[in-house]
Amino acid sequence: MAGETNAKEELSRMLDEMSEADAARVLAFAKGLSQKSAAKQIKKTPRKKSVQERLASLRELVRKNPEKWNVDSMAESFRLTRSRFSVLYKQTFGASPDKEKREFLNQKARDLLSSTNKSVQKIAAECGYNECENFIRAFRNCNGMSPLQFRKQALIF
Repeated sequence: MAGETNAKEELSRMLDEMSEADAARVLAFAKGLSQKSAAKQIKKTPRKKSVQERLASLRELVRKNPEKWNVDSMAESFRLTRSRFSVLYKQTFGASPDKEKREFLNQKARDLLSSTNKSVQKIAAECGYNECENFIRAFRNCNGMSPLQFRKQALIF
């Protein structure tokens, strides 16, 4: 606050020392800058909201079919680099797109294990895994148990 007051006083002194025409030009210039700044702030808000809405829509598509997406295809749908897209996604949702995709895949696998009689191999394929062993390893890392242990536990409850 004190620094702001000193700056205003300094500006006022400088304007007093200038001719009226120069002072008027400086004030007009400063006013124009403040209007441009306000206009930029107004323009950024709708765009940011639009980007967040588009990200939310994409996130929902990934949630429904996580096996069909990877970070590169998500970034491509936004016409951004993988790196820039990942930063934007994490700023918006608090988690990386790759981490959320893994969570969505894990949830899909859990749902299939608890609601169907499909084999673990078929569920692995539906979740986009080429090798069943990779699916089992990923599932165990996320859930602390194998897919078959999870299915048995889900049947008990």
